[in-house]
Amino acid sequence: MQFNALTSLVCLALGVNAGVVDKRSGEGVHLANCYQNSPLGQIPFSQMIYYADDAQASQNVVPSSSNQCRVTNPGSGGWKTWEGSPITCNFPTNTFFTSNIQAGAGGYNVGQYAGPGQNSFHGFNCYRDNNHQLYDDGTFRCWSVYYCLGA
Repeated sequence: MQFNALTSLVCLALGVNAGVVDKRSGEGVHLANCYQNSPLGQIPFSQMIYYADDAQASQNVVPSSSNQCRVTNPGSGGWKTWEGSPITCNFPTNTFFTSNIQAGAGGYNVGQYAGPGQNSFHGFNCYRDNNHQLYDDGTFRCWSVYYCLGA
């Protein structure tokens, strides 16, 4: 019992909640589902979004086009199934990112580890997100399904 109490105190001091990872500043990649507004209605698509400072992912900051990588295009495939197989996207900066979200991770708790990620430079750990809005610029609206932080 003393070990559990000590572990809980350490987790509180470090900001860790029983295996749940909080988003922190530093780089992050979000696996996002989006809508494009059009005269025909809202057209779904999916993309990976890179933030050099992941704190911007909760501040409605529209990333530059070089930090957005379309996994599906509006009108041609809808939303990507992020779980169950590796997905690679090559950003306009010629930097790739590969996510490998575990099958069934869509049912995980928010903050629960969902699988690894990798870019051209290093590894990432990916976690289930709470589907919060990343940005809405009037034409495109995206929300985060998973977030990946540098390992």
